[in-house]
Amino acid sequence: MNNNLGIILDPNSFKNIKEVVKKADKYNFHSAWVTELYRSSFEQLTFIAEITKNIKIGSAVTLAFVRSPLITAISAMDIDSLSNGRLILGLGSGAINTNRKWHGSENFDKPSERMSSLIKILKNIQKGLYNGHDIEFADKFHKIEIKAFKRPFKAYREQIPIKIAGIGPKMSNIALNESDGYLGHVVCSKEYLKNNIIPLKKNKGSHVSSIILCAINRDKAQATKDCKGTIAFYSIVKAYSEPFVQLGFGSNVERIRRAYFNKDIDSMIKNVSDEMVEKFAIVGSDDEVNDEIAKYKKILDLPILTAPHYYLNEEKLEFYQNQILETFKFS
Repeated sequence: MNNNLGIILDPNSFKNIKEVVKKADKYNFHSAWVTELYRSSFEQLTFIAEITKNIKIGSAVTLAFVRSPLITAISAMDIDSLSNGRLILGLGSGAINTNRKWHGSENFDKPSERMSSLIKILKNIQKGLYNGHDIEFADKFHKIEIKAFKRPFKAYREQIPIKIAGIGPKMSNIALNESDGYLGHVVCSKEYLKNNIIPLKKNKGSHVSSIILCAINRDKAQATKDCKGTIAFYSIVKAYSEPFVQLGFGSNVERIRRAYFNKDIDSMIKNVSDEMVEKFAIVGSDDEVNDEIAKYKKILDLPILTAPHYYLNEEKLEFYQNQILETFKFS
């Protein structure tokens, strides 16, 4: 049995990752999730696979288009073997600039169609390698031919669950109906999930998860203030605009972006209103947060909690991580 909650691991230090994930494993959290921005998701997953026993481990997310499908598949299969079948492979398209300017990946046209193709090819590769069969796949995005390549050891299982991150309708539809599940971003409010995501689900077997910013603190005003940096950071990404605009925060986001490009962090945070925190985070005492989590569990199969982290010091981050761990520990 587990508490049916996931937790995001902060990449700032492996010491912190180790402490948090070992507690999450001991406290029977459903899953622990790594990110991919400042560190590689696969290296982090390898690290936590070796130091945990029961908790599922996942990527939220691994960048989908910056590695070859074969490397992505083999890396995931190795980590799945290390963890005895506990891996959930979460994939995300990433932002346009990150793919093209940071990773030098020009192949970013039609990202939703490209993702659909990638899901198919990854499943084909996994199945072929597991069963020792030749692999051939071709469409307008991918073409591979793998013959006479027999790995001298058995993979843990034939298929690893693949979940896809999405904001817009095209990618979200693929996540819900072509992969094993949907992964929502921090900016997906409860309203956005109910109005924009859940109605797209046609595959009854698809699993719906979303990351939720969570600050447990008896001083609710302080918790609200401490969430603003994280919301400000994510609001600068144009791909995440729609959830903010739908709730009437478009002008806030414009001011935050101007402040970001002026390297004015204080102004970024000041332009996140208390109302924005109310929509995009869960804050307050453990009882208040428990009540809000219960509401999310009515629409999600798995809420994944993240402590506020951007523009906060290490001490505050660890405080909020421990609050999540202690509040939701399950025996």
